[in-house]
Parts: sequence; structure tokens; C-alpha cells
Amino acid sequence: MTRSPELSRRSLLRAIGMGATAIAVPSLLAACGDGSSGGSVSNAGTDKVPWPTYQPFAGPTPDLPGTAEGVQAGYTKYPSNLVNAVKATPGDKTKVKAVAVTYGTPPKPADQNKLWKAINDALGIDLELTLVPDADFDAKMATLTAGDDLPDIISIGGGHRLPREQEFVSAKCADLSEYLAGDKIKAYPNLANLPPYTWQGMGRIKGRIFGIPLERPLPAYGMFIDRSAFASVGANDSSWSKDEFATAVKALSKNKQYGLGAQKANQFGLRQFHAAAFGAPNDWKVDGGKFIRADTLPEFKDALAFVRELFAAGAYYPDTMSLSVTDTKTFFNNGTFKSMTDGLAAFQPAVIGVKGAYPVDLALPYNAGGGGPRIIAGTGNFGYTVLKKAPAERIQMLLRVLDYLAAPFGSKEYELTHFGVEGVHFTRAGDGTPTPTPLWTNGENNVNLPIIYLAEAPRVLYFSGVDAESVKRLHAWETKTVPLGVKNPAAGLVSDTRSRSGVTLDKVLNDGINDIVTGRVPLTNWDAVIKKWRDDGGDKMAEEYAKEYAG
Repeated sequence: MTRSPELSRRSLLRAIGMGATAIAVPSLLAACGDGSSGGSVSNAGTDKVPWPTYQPFAGPTPDLPGTAEGVQAGYTKYPSNLVNAVKATPGDKTKVKAVAVTYGTPPKPADQNKLWKAINDALGIDLELTLVPDADFDAKMATLTAGDDLPDIISIGGGHRLPREQEFVSAKCADLSEYLAGDKIKAYPNLANLPPYTWQGMGRIKGRIFGIPLERPLPAYGMFIDRSAFASVGANDSSWSKDEFATAVKALSKNKQYGLGAQKANQFGLRQFHAAAFGAPNDWKVDGGKFIRADTLPEFKDALAFVRELFAAGAYYPDTMSLSVTDTKTFFNNGTFKSMTDGLAAFQPAVIGVKGAYPVDLALPYNAGGGGPRIIAGTGNFGYTVLKKAPAERIQMLLRVLDYLAAPFGSKEYELTHFGVEGVHFTRAGDGTPTPTPLWTNGENNVNLPIIYLAEAPRVLYFSGVDAESVKRLHAWETKTVPLGVKNPAAGLVSDTRSRSGVTLDKVLNDGINDIVTGRVPLTNWDAVIKKWRDDGGDKMAEEYAKEYAG
């Protein structure tokens, strides 16, 4: 039975008022004025602090080796000998307020939640967590708090941005350089285990380090597919053209099922998958020192026209603009959607969610004549976490807490944050694999209590509840696609215009894409969208990126 998207939207909206605290207060920008008092947030011309020294964790030997280029290490079985990655309880028994995005449902309150209690006990704090549904994150985070009453820990993740983000961070959040730059990070060994690319993808502000990145694999996005469904229409993604791709997804779109799954927030997978196949760069490209936005190029417009044609042909759900991320996942799991474009973190929930109905795989990119098949390479992070300004002793305590949450795979601390308490949230199979109990699967888990969005270890290809063959498929996909990745040259750079107007400028482009794909306006309207973006600050942003890039 197909689940109504309206039901999941209502459940997300209810999460705004959850007992983990709700957001219904004045503007974030009111807390830091108009943002102009902090001056430029650019790194150009500044004395830049060194990146944190990388100190990798000597963990368990993987069954499927990773590469320096970004293929993740894979494990087909759980490590038998776990180690302690933290020497002492990090907290000081005080209350710590934090805010993070959520893709789940409201957790039970801390005094009724065994996972939450175990986390508090391990961290040595009283964690008060404000959770903001993904669909409401931009709006709700813009009204986070009034004055200086900010939470201690603020996670800015999931591809979202705050208005005047860098100005807010530099004005109201702690400069962490004196604790994390260079060898200083060795006081926090699990944070030192975060690879260089994730720090660089996060970037500095005014030459300083203000955040802790939430590491993610370098292949950022993929098109998850029902492999059996695509095989049933003779689709062969080992070397397919855009026309062969279109034929396949159209053939799968019948009887209230659809070849392509998407939602309003990801612009029909255009940026995440399709544009690269047409040869468009990853957000920006550099030509002779000049920054050029992908959206302004003919290749991007060609991809936009292609996605519009697929929508008109019925390959997408007709009411895609009403769907949330959760809705799209639900429709993929129940077979309504034969594919969906998402980040690689969606792999485990997808494999588990389909309950063996079909093999979950990732499609290789098709070739649209744009220089060969390509994928979008990520910045290496999901976002980053900042800390409210506080005395040094408090900042160091909070960094110890985040260091605990970043404990790596193969440690006892990782087991707690990712599987819960043995005998309560999981039991061990004969080979040591953590097997979730009904308490975990029915809601008391780290999706509904997303502490992993405050800090987390570098991700590996190990998934409880996922069979070895699925892990091997994902590793094989990464091995083939990582060399095809296109990087964003603006990753880690700072633009004052981006900080002040980036959310608004993104909305101009994204609304234009959605309107054109759904047929509300003609394709020719794209030129007007680009002109507005340029005039409202896009060209200025490009100039600022070029200046910092050159410096």
C-alpha cells in the first residue's frame, strides 16, 4: 500500500514542537546585528592558521581497501576486538544545549530514553537537544534565538546554509584555532583522525578555524536504483547514453510507479546527478582565474531541458514539489519510485527499508556527450559544528564532548553512538554483529536522536543489517565513479556576498529550476533567472571567489 506523503509531512511538522525543545523565537540575525559590524569574512589577504595535523586512527583492517582518492574502506563483518578511543569522561556534569537537523521523528524525552541517558552518562553532561526537521531547517534556523541566548553547540548541516552564515559564525561563535590548528588538535585525537579534505572542504573564515566538519565520502551523491526493475527493462548502466537512460526511466513509469524519485528540495536531482552528465561543472569552474557559475553555462541549460522533458513524459511523480526527503525515501522503499538521487548516507536505510524486496544499487552516470560520464564530487563534509563563545575551560570541555562523538569505527565509543547499549538496543549475533532490538528499530535510535550530526567519525562501508553483497556493490560503485568525480573549486572559499545573500541567490536559481522543470514557465525563462541572479549578487560573488582563490 502506498503511503501518503501528506502523513509524513505532518509527522515532520509535528517534530517542530518536540519535547527535545522547539524553535519559535526571533531572528538569528538579531543576535548579531546586521552582520556588517564584523567586516569582511574573506580569507583573502589574511594570515591563515594551519590546518589541523592529521593523525589517523590505526583501526581494524578492512576487507575492501579504501584509497587516498576517496574510495571508502569496506567491512563485511564487524570487528571482534574493540578499543577505547577516549581515556576519561569528557564532560563536567553541566547542561549542554545543542541544535541539529533531523530526518526522523521526535525522540522520547531524555528521562524516558535509554539511549539518551546512556549518551549523557558517557559524555558526562546533561544534553538538551533542539531538533529541526530538514524541510523546515532554513526557515527555523533563521529564527533560532534572540539576543545572545544561543545554544552551546550549533550544527549547520545537510546542505543547508544560514543567512549571513560566515558573519554570524565569526561574530557569535568561538574561534577554535588556538585549540585545533596544527599540532594543537592532538589533544583531541578523534578529531585529529578527521582527514584533511574534510577540513579544507569546510574552509576557514578570516583565516581562522571556527568549526568541526562532519565528514562524508568524496563521492557525494548517487542515483539509488531498484536494480531488478532496471534490469527488467533491459537497462545497462555500464555504458549508457542519455537516450538509453531516458528510455529506461520512461519504461518504468507506469501503473502509478515512476522511474525517477525526487523532491522539491533537490531540484529533481539536476545538480546532484544530471548536470554533470552533460559536462556542467560542480557549481563553479575556473577559467583563466575567473569563476563561472555552472548554472550560467549552456551545458547546464541542456541538462535542465532534459530533466524538463523527463518530467513532461511522466518519469517523475507529478506532485514531486509536495514531497519531503522522507516522503521520497518512503516511496523508494515501497517500490513506488524505482530510483532516487541522494547522498551515500542513504544507502543503509535504503537497503534495510526495502526489506529484501529488491537489490539496492547505485547507477553509473550516463553519457550525455559532455566529455564522458561524470559524477559530482563532494566537499567531504555534511556540514560543520560551531560552538557559542565561552570561556576557554568551557570550550575545551565541549571539544572533549565532540571528540568523544567522533570516536572511530572499531572503538567502544563508536559502538555506543551508532548501535546503542548492548542488551538494550542491540544483541550480538554469533559473529559479533550488532543486531538491533525492537527498542532501536521502533524509534530509540540515532536517527531520531541524531547526535551524529554534532560530531562523527570518518565514515566507512560497514552497515549493521546490510548483507556483504550490498557492501561489495557500493564499494565497486565507488571504485568506478571516484575517478569520474568533478570537484567544486569554490569549496572552502569564502565570499562576503555568499555569506550575506547566498540563501536568497540560491532560491532565485532553485525556484527557477523547479518552475521550468514542472512546466510552469518555458525553458526560455532561464535566461531571465540567470540575469536576476547576476544582478542581485551572483557576479559579485564570482569576483570575490576569484580574488580569494588567487590569494
